[in-house]
Amino acid sequence: MRRRVVVTGMGVVTPVGHDVSAFWDSLLVGRSGVSFIRDFPTDKLRSDIAASIVDFDVSRYMSPKEAEIHGRVTHFSVAAAAEAVTMAGLDTLGRADPHRIGCLISTGMGSVDIFQHQIERSRERGPRAVSPYFVPGVMPNAGAAVVSIRYGFMGPSYNIASACATGTHSIATSAMMIEAGEADVMVAGGAEAATRLDTVAGFGNARALAKAFEGDPTRASRPFDKRRQGFVMGEGAGVVVLEEEEHALRRGAKPLAVLQGFGMTTDAAHLTRPHPEADGLRRAIVRAIERAGLKANDVDYINPHATSTPQGDAAEIIALRNVFGQRLAHIPMSATKSMIGHLLGGAGAVETIAVVCSLRDQMLHPSINADELDPDFGPLDVVREKRSVTCSWALKCSAGFGGHNCALLLGRM
Repeated sequence: MRRRVVVTGMGVVTPVGHDVSAFWDSLLVGRSGVSFIRDFPTDKLRSDIAASIVDFDVSRYMSPKEAEIHGRVTHFSVAAAAEAVTMAGLDTLGRADPHRIGCLISTGMGSVDIFQHQIERSRERGPRAVSPYFVPGVMPNAGAAVVSIRYGFMGPSYNIASACATGTHSIATSAMMIEAGEADVMVAGGAEAATRLDTVAGFGNARALAKAFEGDPTRASRPFDKRRQGFVMGEGAGVVVLEEEEHALRRGAKPLAVLQGFGMTTDAAHLTRPHPEADGLRRAIVRAIERAGLKANDVDYINPHATSTPQGDAAEIIALRNVFGQRLAHIPMSATKSMIGHLLGGAGAVETIAVVCSLRDQMLHPSINADELDPDFGPLDVVREKRSVTCSWALKCSAGFGGHNCALLLGRM
């Protein structure tokens, strides 16, 4: 009999809230975190907007020395993990065996700020000026390592990188470890802090980014809208505590949702473009539903990847329609990226937490800026205002550069 995996803790740092409560409240009222970039000059960039995190107080989580060693992405990882671990009651291990608790907090790009700063030092002052903490500061597994050290978690711990599917892959892989008996608890999620000049320039020169829509940054992220231009870069982190259900109940933890199924596939077609027929994403969704022991008709809600790029949104709708057929028009969908932008490696994890909140509260958050849906997509039920629902099963989709696809199927407790 397969071990059942439940969610017992959640934590976030996002452009619209630095904890789950503030994040969820912002989503429900449709508050955008997108604004003009103020941290570096943007006059030569193709895009001058981002969903950045402001007023984040790293001193709540690290000493000044530790904060200096680590990059912003690790700061966010540790903060989100602190909230999730506390919510799950794992901050004091109590009846949990630390050898059976793992940590898979991943990032797609690592500590871009540390890397950029130390390269500049080397060029200006020579290689002896490079910090001895450069390597531990930039390594992508730093978040998982720091969290493991902090709480004494000694189960499986590492980093997965699959571009914009990183956070979702970390959650799916963690669930697989618990099912396989490799761990009883996994602290899993994703983080990114790449809204730096060079990365914004790179994505901009690839013509992947949106500009302020009609001069208003908050209107730029427009998933499924006819006038979508591209995605808005965001930053932040999302971490969940996944746990074998009986283990959670024995130690008195409260399950928030069940992670019933997951699917992971690859397009094997193009490095940056989605497959035009989106068969890889379709197969990931079908696998998640089948692994959950459900049928497509059982899915009540979809939180799509929804990048707001012309090609990405089109491919995702093809995949969804090939799974759900005409019923897709009647399944509510809400795109979290419409408010927080695209958190890259952190996106799937943060959006999964939005799904858990929806299942917990039986409430769907709106997609903002979906003013006029692309008529090529056919009829869709994109949620425009927060909506009360009866929702038992919800689908979360992610897709990343490299053709990596991941889908999660979560259920109400």
